[in-house]
Amino acid sequence: MSELRPIVFALTLTLGIASLSGAAADGSEEIDPASILRDAFSKRYDVDLTSEIELVMHDRNMREHRRVFDAASKLIDGKHHSVGKLNWPNYLRDMTILTIEAEERDHDAFVYLPTLGRVRRISSSQKGDAFFGTDVTYEDLERRHVDDFDILAFETTVTQGEPSYRIHVRPKENLTYIAADYFIAVADHALLEMHYFKERFDGPFRVIQTERQHLIAENGHIVPNRMTVENRSRRTTTTAVFKNLILDPQIDDRLFSVTVLERNPKLRNHTHSKREDAPAGVEN
Repeated sequence: MSELRPIVFALTLTLGIASLSGAAADGSEEIDPASILRDAFSKRYDVDLTSEIELVMHDRNMREHRRVFDAASKLIDGKHHSVGKLNWPNYLRDMTILTIEAEERDHDAFVYLPTLGRVRRISSSQKGDAFFGTDVTYEDLERRHVDDFDILAFETTVTQGEPSYRIHVRPKENLTYIAADYFIAVADHALLEMHYFKERFDGPFRVIQTERQHLIAENGHIVPNRMTVENRSRRTTTTAVFKNLILDPQIDDRLFSVTVLERNPKLRNHTHSKREDAPAGVEN
């Protein structure tokens, strides 16, 4: 399979260039895949939010592993900041991860370890590691930018029973995957599925899927309240459920700092909803 991969990618690139160039065959306006991908990323990631997130992983022996944490994310000066604090299991309670988007270098990521009472930085080589032992990775927590990818192929297809675009990309920087497919709904540019590829693995080794009924559309944002992450190379699956999900809450900028992280704060002290009928942020 590894010997065939260069041929496959060359063919994919050729087909992609053919599908990306020129107007549509029926004379209609040309579709720009970069614009579609940019819009999909913006609707999914360019939003402030708070939530309690439950991650349930089933390993290859169908044993269940559960993680529950409070999470908050915010765009500050155009940069994505996120923090997540574990509530369950008890032996991991209060472990907290902070990520801060950076330009032209690896994003900053820090973990507070309650057993040591200290914060340590996560190196770029650890970005593909499992997030608290689940199929979610630290890399998944980062915001996506269309400029981070070369678009190799583009086509219309059907995903989960609705018309969609498949945009095949290659990351410009070294990541844990060498290529990805983004499946985006034609109707509203909702991000339905993400397929990730690596060397010496037939087909996508990781698949992230959100069904239409689990997408929340509000104020121009489209975010999931439930999604499934399947790691086919490990033969494990994680379901992520977002409870008390609040879009565009008011969040104190100071929450996203290493100094505050070292104090092991309660997230709810730094967040509250703009809507009177919504839960008052996430609770510890």
